[in-house]
Amino acid sequence: MSLLQSILIPKVSLGRSFGVYQRWIHWLVPLLCIAQVPTSWAIQRTHMAHGFTKPAPFDLFLHQVHAWMGWLIMGLALTQIALRYIYGRPSLEDLSPRERWAATGVHICLYGLLLLLPFTGTVAMYLSFRAAPLHRWLSWALLVLALIHVAGALWHHFYRRDDILRRMLRHQA
Repeated sequence: MSLLQSILIPKVSLGRSFGVYQRWIHWLVPLLCIAQVPTSWAIQRTHMAHGFTKPAPFDLFLHQVHAWMGWLIMGLALTQIALRYIYGRPSLEDLSPRERWAATGVHICLYGLLLLLPFTGTVAMYLSFRAAPLHRWLSWALLVLALIHVAGALWHHFYRRDDILRRMLRHQA
C-alpha cells in the first residue's frame, strides 16, 4: 500500500466494535443536532425583528448557542474522522458489496454534511444571509440521511440479526 493510500483509506480495526471515543461522539453528535432545531427557531425570530422592534435578548443568546453548537459539531465530526483513520473501524466483510457501498456512501455524505452545515451557517450568519437557503436545504438533507442511517442500523439489528448496531452500543472484543 502506498503512502497516499494509507492516508486516504481508513484502516480496519482488529476489534468487533468501535472505540469508546468513537461511540461517544457517534451518539453526542445527533443529540447536538437535535438541540440545533429549537435554537434555529430563535434565529428566525431574530431576523423577523425589523424597524422599531428589537430581537429578544434570549433569542440573540440562542442564536449564538446555535452557532457555537454548530462549530462544536464540526469539531466532533473532524475528531470522528481522525479517530476513524487512527484506530480504524470494524470490518465490513460480512456485508455484501452493495451494502458496503451504501454504508460507505451514507457515511461520507453524513460527514460531508456535518462539515458543510457549520460552514454555510457561519457564512449566513457573518457574511451573507444569501447562504441561509442552502444551509436550510443541507439541514433537511442531513435529516434524511440520518433517518436512512437509523433505518439501516435497525434493518441490520432486527432483520439480518447481525452485530452492526451492537458495535456502536458497547465494546466487543
